[in-house]
Amino acid sequence: MRFTPTLAVSALVLTVATALAGCSSASPEPASSSAESVAPSPSTTAAASSTLDATPAAGDVITGTGYSYAVPKGWGKHDSAAAAGTDSIAIDLAPTGNFANNVNVVLSPAGAVTPAQVEAAAGSELTSSGATGVAVLDRVTVAGSESAHITATMTSSGVTYRIHQYYLSTDKQTYIVTFSYGTSVPDADAIGIAESVLASWKWS
Repeated sequence: MRFTPTLAVSALVLTVATALAGCSSASPEPASSSAESVAPSPSTTAAASSTLDATPAAGDVITGTGYSYAVPKGWGKHDSAAAAGTDSIAIDLAPTGNFANNVNVVLSPAGAVTPAQVEAAAGSELTSSGATGVAVLDRVTVAGSESAHITATMTSSGVTYRIHQYYLSTDKQTYIVTFSYGTSVPDADAIGIAESVLASWKWS
């Protein structure tokens, strides 16, 4: 039986999103584009934002509340009711191992939050939820939105997997986009898949 941790990840995402609800989206960004470490590791310092340089995914188009994105060929839409709080889910329909790589989108209950607020809060929230190896990676610009990029390792039902999480925003709403991968997927490949999906992101 293949494991798809959408329910666990969605609960985790909502934990982070709820924590961010205490932050005002009107709070100013720091003068520097770098953020302080959010976990006790020197690898958690974010650098300046870069624009994605990836070929957009060419598979099915997934639509959600105010957005759409394409997924890699071989991935498909999954019932978002399978994970409370998610707005859309897509999974690898033919995984090679016991883990189905997937992406899910959650609308932040805080409305719009800034990358600095995410970088300041997400690390401690993820760690308190059982994540390890939490790190803030370079910000990226997706569809005109500067996004924080958080990565961490999670374990659920005895299965360990890696997540890459992005926070895309309009003026009024932040969309938390979480990609989950089995540990057999090299991190460079995981980021490549995520960036191909993000490169296809469109606001509606």
